[in-house]
Amino acid sequence: MICTRFCSLLLLVTTTIGFVGCSSSTDQLDDKISDALDDNTIDVAEADALRTFIGQESKVLGKDKKTAALITPDGEIDESALLAYVKRNRTYRKLAKDGKNPTVNLSGAAATSSKPLRLKLYLEASASMFPYDAPGGNGSFKRALNDVLTQFDAVNPNQGKLYVVNTEVNDLGLSLSQFFKEKNIFTVAKTKGKTTSTDFEKIFGDILQNTSGDELSVLVSDLIYSDPSLTGMSAQKTLDAASSLLTTVFNPYASTHSMLVIKLKADFDGTYYSWNNAKKKYSGERPYYLCLIGRNETMQRLYQDATYQTIRRFDQLPGYSDSWFFGRDDKAITPFYSILVNDPSRKGRFKRSNEEIRSHAKAVHELTDVQPDVTDKSLAIPIAVDLSALRLPASLLTDASQYVVEGKDNFRVTSVQTYSGANGTTHKLLISTAKPARGERSATIRLRRQFPPRWIANTTTTNDASPDANTTFGLENLLEGVERAYNPNNQTEYFTLKIKIE
Repeated sequence: MICTRFCSLLLLVTTTIGFVGCSSSTDQLDDKISDALDDNTIDVAEADALRTFIGQESKVLGKDKKTAALITPDGEIDESALLAYVKRNRTYRKLAKDGKNPTVNLSGAAATSSKPLRLKLYLEASASMFPYDAPGGNGSFKRALNDVLTQFDAVNPNQGKLYVVNTEVNDLGLSLSQFFKEKNIFTVAKTKGKTTSTDFEKIFGDILQNTSGDELSVLVSDLIYSDPSLTGMSAQKTLDAASSLLTTVFNPYASTHSMLVIKLKADFDGTYYSWNNAKKKYSGERPYYLCLIGRNETMQRLYQDATYQTIRRFDQLPGYSDSWFFGRDDKAITPFYSILVNDPSRKGRFKRSNEEIRSHAKAVHELTDVQPDVTDKSLAIPIAVDLSALRLPASLLTDASQYVVEGKDNFRVTSVQTYSGANGTTHKLLISTAKPARGERSATIRLRRQFPPRWIANTTTTNDASPDANTTFGLENLLEGVERAYNPNNQTEYFTLKIKIE
């Protein structure tokens, strides 16, 4: 009888003042992170589950000092803040302290939004740009812009916005259909702002600040830095100023936004203005650039969502030449990788370690009973790796000379092939040695991080008195400023893979 009365009283109390011991949304999030880390890894599905919970509890989490940084002012989830929060989790810290180095693949998850991407096109309207759409040209400049606009419009009709940039950022004032009908796209654009120079600090700053959610901004520019306030300065001082300027502009956004720079060529017929504003008549091809800027999750959708498969084929745009991607992605720094124990390209004999078998690890990182090939005593180990987050040119990712291997075996990467395997792996690396070592040892594989890439170095000139079909004044300096924002610690490799051998 006493127990019955006590239980009744407890029920009355809990229904009156709330359930006893109810955990907060923050506590629930912490528990979900700990549960996800029970196998030392947060994978794609687990990351999506965390995002779903954060989205559902965003109002509560946004008011808690501990979790407020997870929600951006526009209601999105801040990926860098989420990663930092995971690394502060008690389970993560314990695993790290024990030397288990948890793997967190937050960036591999699908985007949280299902809304179609919205395009915002920013057309530079300065005197140096007008000759790209001159009457005597072949129209490749206009065709490239039309291709980009029509492809986005097919996915998200009538949502594209057009702007003009130079010393200001202004609405172009034309609909897409009106834009397509213009014989010279600069007819209206040249009436907006001051066309005598280009303020890249204002332009990039404005684009970064106003690109959020499902928006993708595209700047169309020749990327020639000209600042009237630097008149009389040497070319080198002008270039140094340009580099420092873009580092400052991109610094606050390097963890949340990414940028793809695409080099294209088009007919140019008119007056070319050099860095010191000297004029010269020029007729022929000239390079120009599309700078695609978006939040990290938006760029991920552009690269991975089947909806944008046609749009992301930038190499099919008229005049396409090259591209380079600037961004931060935890998945790129710590990509998933696994030794392919039974792949036919292997040479020698080896098997997965017993410890990994017992722990049901998702990836193979440790080999045991390693023996060289009986014929030539060599050893070759194939490794599958997910390089999708790097966004680097295919030619670089498959260039074996870009990889270095450290260890007693004197391995070298002898081939890199595209590969579609389990856990989203995209490439297969083959590391080989003619004289394998003995005993317990390890091999560390790194992909060199080098800036500038060859095409940017070859495109740059510091003297544009005689314009040509390939070079752009100070392009390397300008983009070097962006690189410093995304790589402030001057990392010399994109990622490090480590395997154990015995």
